Amino acid sequence: MIALSSFVAHRYRADAPFAATAAAKAALESLAKTAAAELAPHGVTVNCVAPGYTRKDRGPSADNASVWTRAAEATPLGHVAEPADVAALIAFLLSDEARHITGQVIHVDGGLTLG
Repeated sequence: MIALSSFVAHRYRADAPFAATAAAKAALESLAKTAAAELAPHGVTVNCVAPGYTRKDRGPSADNASVWTRAAEATPLGHVAEPADVAALIAFLLSDEARHITGQVIHVDGGLTLG
């Protein structure tokens, strides 16, 4: 099982108030860890994927170049993720190669949560 979280549960800034989203995603991560512990004896893995800024093809900021520029500048690797970057991690976690990974929150954020 994969739960989709967000970097906002791990990066706190007064100028980016996402308190409700941060609380909801942190609760989701806690639920996933509990599920991982409960389902492990049955061979079921449960992990969270927490993307950073990820390019979207729809929504209010999809065509706002300045928003994407600021997001890229805030990310240590210097660019925002593409949906395929997030999907690649999810595919890996659902594969047999990840059979021994459970109860984890894994960030796909270009280093955004480093500081």
